[in-house]
Amino acid sequence: MTPVESGQIAVELEKMRGAVDTGLARVDGKLGVLVERGQHTEQRLSAAEAAAATLATRVTALERRMWTASGIAAALGAGGGILAAVLGA
Repeated sequence: MTPVESGQIAVELEKMRGAVDTGLARVDGKLGVLVERGQHTEQRLSAAEAAAATLATRVTALERRMWTASGIAAALGAGGGILAAVLGA
């Protein structure tokens, strides 16, 4: 191999090294963006889970009130029916 050829090879290798370094820097930047997006998504998911838990608690409380109110209504209806029967007799 002549000195000119070895010099050309060295130049080409240096160009390739620069291209690889540039590509790696680009990939590293994109990975940083992806990590940031993942963290943001994780925060949003945590907030949504907390909101869902709050809503589940509220629904449970409403269900308890509904069953209590319907039980009271049934008892009052039965009492009214008995009272009507007694007064009507």
